[in-house]
Parts: sequence; structure tokens; C-alpha cells
Amino acid sequence: MSVWRHLLAGGLSKKNQRLEQGSVILSEHRDIRGGWRRFPFYYTLLALMEMKGKTVDREIKYAAPKLERLLKRREKGTQVDARRRKVAEGILARI
Repeated sequence: MSVWRHLLAGGLSKKNQRLEQGSVILSEHRDIRGGWRRFPFYYTLLALMEMKGKTVDREIKYAAPKLERLLKRREKGTQVDARRRKVAEGILARI
């Protein structure tokens, strides 16, 4: 995940190729709850928000039901909850 963020910031060569490969790997690590094994959920979503491509769009659609459930829950009023909601809204806006 940190490699993706580094790529997005322009820190490595072959940016688009590496990001595409990463999103393919991400799809191989899906769990049954709308997240991914070995990939922190919200950190992954932050990276996906900045990425483009068909595989990225598929992963966003895969996570969408989990994000919709999050937004239906009552707000906790914490900064972490507010950030998570903002990420969820940003991701869902891409669909």
C-alpha cells in the first residue's frame, strides 16, 4: 500500500504499469466482507481514490456495499469516523 502511495506521488518509474499490477493483485486478495486480506481497508481506499483503470473501478464497486453500510450507521462523532465517512463518500461518488 505504501508503494502505491509513493507511486501516486511520482516517486518511482513505470507508475501506471505498477499501479495496474497492484490493483490486479488486490482483486486476488478479496475477503467475503467487502475488504481485502493483507491490505488495510481505508488506506487501500485512499490509494484507490487516486488511481484509474478498469481493475480499480472493479475493486471500488466490490467495496461499495461495505461503504454504503458504513454510511447508514449512526455517526460516532470522532475524527476517525468523520475521515472514514469522507473516504466512503468520495469512493462512492466515483461509481
